[in-house]
Amino acid sequence: MPTPVPEPCRLCGGATTHAFTTRDHNRAIADEAYHYRRCADCGVLGLANVPEDLSRFYAEEYFALPTLEVMREKAVAERYRVDLVQRHVGGGRLIEIGPGDGLFTLNALDAGFDVTAIEMDRAAAEHLRSTTGIEVIESAAPHEALADLRPADVVVGWHVIEHLPQPWKMLDAAAAALRPGGVVVLAAPNPQSLGLRVLGRRWPHVDAPRHLFLLPPATIIERGRALGLEPAQLTATDPGGILLNRIAWRYALHKSGSRWWRMRLAHCAGDAMTALLAPVERAAMRGAAYTLVLRKP
Repeated sequence: MPTPVPEPCRLCGGATTHAFTTRDHNRAIADEAYHYRRCADCGVLGLANVPEDLSRFYAEEYFALPTLEVMREKAVAERYRVDLVQRHVGGGRLIEIGPGDGLFTLNALDAGFDVTAIEMDRAAAEHLRSTTGIEVIESAAPHEALADLRPADVVVGWHVIEHLPQPWKMLDAAAAALRPGGVVVLAAPNPQSLGLRVLGRRWPHVDAPRHLFLLPPATIIERGRALGLEPAQLTATDPGGILLNRIAWRYALHKSGSRWWRMRLAHCAGDAMTALLAPVERAAMRGAAYTLVLRKP
């Protein structure tokens, strides 16, 4: 497939240049070339040739649906996310966009939040209703679902914004949904990471074609300020960010479908790279992913 003709950035209208061409290295669902372009104005990396049917790239096993017992076991390792939220808002009404396996949802309920979720996958939505009993809105357009919900103290999206065809509409709707003093919490892959700089198109967190945009945190902060939101916290060294550093190096070193011993060797080599590069990745926002908190005054 030829490189697409230059086109303006879909988020700000600025001029874009070809950044790299890659494939679906993570899941190998289709053998197609995907072209990412970088905006000279906002710095966003955007997928130029978005597939018409993105749903086929979210295979059934993409959404893990564990039992409640397994969810509680796994949720222990994810409590840091609720702790992070509670440093800014102690409790109240919380809307989670893209809850997936529901681990954060479970921790938020245990922390006393009144939780509503917006989930695009029907099976994941039904699973969350049956295991937690919360209200789940089934929608692939979170900005539309947010507009119909009651005001909230917290809106969270853990690694969701990069999947959305219209991320700014989601952020606009999240800001409008917040009560004064409320926060929007977003986690996303970091296009300024050391991993992307070194690995380029083979960086696992590109995850073409599921990741439509890789957004610099400064770009989201600028958009948030235009909506009346102020940055309250930005980190790339929370436990999730550190874990994604390791995942990036591990999975960059093996191919999908490799034999178990090759995967084991790749993981050992990836762990060694992670340890070697930790001082660099944990400095100056060079980690694989960031978490950003925006507050409504």
